[in-house]
Amino acid sequence: MPKPLKTYYVIRTGWNAANQSMRSASPNPKNSFEANRFSLVLIVEADSPESACAQFHGTVYNGQSLVAVTNKRSVRGLSKAILNYYCYEANFA
Repeated sequence: MPKPLKTYYVIRTGWNAANQSMRSASPNPKNSFEANRFSLVLIVEADSPESACAQFHGTVYNGQSLVAVTNKRSVRGLSKAILNYYCYEANFA
């Protein structure tokens, strides 16, 4: 029997000029999610964190890594990043 799918929030940690804007180089200190060099890159249904990360088809350079979480409150500032993600998606999809 297959595992039930969960919603995973895939976060790229770290910063690299090759795949992020210069705005991210000096993050807003009032935004703890951005200040910790986190970037929400994907919201996906998957059966494991590894599977969720494998579905990301972007770049991850030196000094960066991917992490997938199911709990919005497990990373400070993630809930706001999720709202921004959906707002951006609605405006540019």
